[in-house]
Amino acid sequence: MNVFLTNLVIPFIWLGIVGVLSGSQEFIFKPKEDERKQWIKQKAVIQSWSTIILFMLANLLFEFFNGGDPRLEGIKTNYPELFYLTILFLSYCVFYFINSRKVSV
Repeated sequence: MNVFLTNLVIPFIWLGIVGVLSGSQEFIFKPKEDERKQWIKQKAVIQSWSTIILFMLANLLFEFFNGGDPRLEGIKTNYPELFYLTILFLSYCVFYFINSRKVSV
């Protein structure tokens, strides 16, 4: 069952998510959108990935220079990946909203 999920189901779900969020026509599940909507989605994807790279770079620099907040040293997260995925999704939503407002005006 695990092999079936990892090799067949999850890649199709991933292609669907990427196709819908990016508005790209190269994926199996092609969204039927105009060029303006596709441009907004692709720009939001680029900006959200840039945001997550900045978060990870800041985390690396804080760890390298021991510049963290001493009040937060006792807090350990079990799933830091979930934190980064949340940042990624929220930044995508924010940038999608900002870019759609820029284009509509």
